[in-house]
Amino acid sequence: MKLIGYIIAVIGLILAALSLNLAKLGITLPASIKSVYVMILGIALIILGLTLALGGRPTVKQASEEVPIYEGTGKKRKIVGYRKD
Repeated sequence: MKLIGYIIAVIGLILAALSLNLAKLGITLPASIKSVYVMILGIALIILGLTLALGGRPTVKQASEEVPIYEGTGKKRKIVGYRKD
């Protein structure tokens, strides 16, 4: 999932950079699409890619479970302490 996020972020970075230099590179867009829209799309892809790459599932270490230590037997059994399992 992280690799996909990084790839999306790089594509967004390329789109954002290209939107600044479209006229210099000789790339023409249809009249209905402005270079500002391409830049906004690029920035959105950067944010989405970084969210996927860095957001992921956090790896939480499982805390060891405390197990009671009993003293006695039957109904007279009492907890005298805890130990980590």
